[in-house]
Amino acid sequence: MDKEKKTTIYKLILGAGIPLVYSVTFLPPDITVSQSIYALVSFVVIMYFAIKTLKYFKII
Repeated sequence: MDKEKKTTIYKLILGAGIPLVYSVTFLPPDITVSQSIYALVSFVVIMYFAIKTLKYFKII
């Protein structure tokens, strides 16, 4: 790997990891791990279809 790809990978990991850790600290104590995983998967699926729809209608 060249230096630019390594830098991009580090930015991606930090850009996703820091908000993830930050959001975990604000979870209510009565939420289980399975509920949080289900919510995360649901969010990713909704975002995927929203972006696909926007691209289909050539909005983005």
